[in-house]
Amino acid sequence: MRFVLVHMSCAGAWAWGEVPALLRAAGHEVLAPDLDLSAGQTPSSHAEAVAASCGGHDSLVVAGHSYGGMVVPVVADRLRERVRAVVVVDGLVPDPGDSSFAIRPHAVAERRAAASAAGGLFPPPADVDPRLVPMPISAFETPVEFSAVDVPHVFVWCARSDMGEQARRARERGWRVVEVDAGHWLPLEGPAVCAGALLGAYGDGAG
Repeated sequence: MRFVLVHMSCAGAWAWGEVPALLRAAGHEVLAPDLDLSAGQTPSSHAEAVAASCGGHDSLVVAGHSYGGMVVPVVADRLRERVRAVVVVDGLVPDPGDSSFAIRPHAVAERRAAASAAGGLFPPPADVDPRLVPMPISAFETPVEFSAVDVPHVFVWCARSDMGEQARRARERGWRVVEVDAGHWLPLEGPAVCAGALLGAYGDGAG
């Protein structure tokens, strides 16, 4: 099995912490690319790049953390015959035609104002993690288009975050929701729990 990991906004593959190493230790391959965060990038352009990097492996678990939830359904659509499960870790659960702003409307005004002042890039809070970098506002504004893939879908809900609404959306769409007692930065703060949930998405671990 190959795990394809799509990271959160304003970050890079580093935001998965020790999760890739734990998955490899369990006998799996891992692809965790850095997304291009230059101006004009969208969830669909990110998905195209991720899909193109997957090579010929025919058994994939596609997982996204936070913003990565906007990207993974498009990746799964592109690679549909090869996908075995889709996992969103405390992230966004779009329907076709949704944007990040459409399903997280409370963030719209703040992020647009910040991006306008910074030339189209949303600057992350300076006091959260110094490795975070600006993110193109287009990644939040642009809707995604995809056809859902008929494979297990799992939402890992970090109960100490503000993603309860996204967990509810996942349940309403027939996803299996796994609740963990953790904050939003689960891959960094609880990598073993995160890796276990990913493995459990298709039956190779406690999920």
